[in-house]
Amino acid sequence: MKITFNLKKELAIFFAILIAISAAIYLLLNAGAYFSIFRYNDNGSIFDLKISSAKQTAKNGENYYLHIPKIGVTAPIVFPKDESDKSVLDSLEEGVGIYPGSQLPGEIGRSVILGHSSRADWYKGKFAYIFALLGKLEKGDEFYIVSENKKLVYKVFAKDILTPDKTDELLSKVPENESEVALITCWPIGSSSLRTVVFAKFDREEKL
Repeated sequence: MKITFNLKKELAIFFAILIAISAAIYLLLNAGAYFSIFRYNDNGSIFDLKISSAKQTAKNGENYYLHIPKIGVTAPIVFPKDESDKSVLDSLEEGVGIYPGSQLPGEIGRSVILGHSSRADWYKGKFAYIFALLGKLEKGDEFYIVSENKKLVYKVFAKDILTPDKTDELLSKVPENESEVALITCWPIGSSSLRTVVFAKFDREEKL
């Protein structure tokens, strides 16, 4: 019996298997993010999250937490130990991270807050999908930054999807007379090629 070898056919089978395995790994890593997107309901929160018991302390001794009711986000705001990439990435394993050098919440200028939208294979924290729904925020939506005795209310005024270079360029223009927050995550899900950036202005302070 003569067996013929068809190189094109064998290569096609090989690449089909490789693509299937890659897709399965991608979906396994990012299933939580897509599950969040599919479950999203614009009429209310999709999660019942509790504030982490981990205490993250700002330079002024206060602990801050981020609450975004529309997309069900509740997370501690973590201050990296230093400006290294490792410290910034480590902070995202314990919540959302405030970018080194940006302003404290409530101060004049801009606080830059980073969060993951999908899980990398090396990620060990509980907040891999915390900003998976960040793009659902629209102009006029409110979110809160809460410390022990006050709630800072911010109102969204702009949103964009940008390259990393354009994001850096936009963030370099710091407001001089207002307090702002920029929420940033990678986009699309499972990729770091673009950034979703949501800008919000300080609206009011409420006592707790």
